[in-house]
Amino acid sequence: MEERSDTEQSRGEGEPNAGDSSVYARGQTVIPKMIRDALAIEYGTKLHWEVREGVIRVMPVPKNPVQALRGILKGTGYTFQQFMAERNAERAQERAREERQTRP
Repeated sequence: MEERSDTEQSRGEGEPNAGDSSVYARGQTVIPKMIRDALAIEYGTKLHWEVREGVIRVMPVPKNPVQALRGILKGTGYTFQQFMAERNAERAQERAREERQTRP
């Protein structure tokens, strides 16, 4: 069995560990080629950045996010009606919270 270096090993199934990069004077960095290739990141791809518990997560935003989600719930048994009921309940909670915040 062929041994792979740390930069070639994966952290999980299908997750390349492509090494390190530096942050430059203007706050820019380079996404390692192995990661760009694995996630189809190319010139002009938008990235979503978030920080959770001291960890930076960077996710490519699909050119057509709605199309990218098509079929994501297929086979889960989760229906559009269930989704809408949950979303409407969330909206009601959000409106109630906003109303409480705007009261003197």
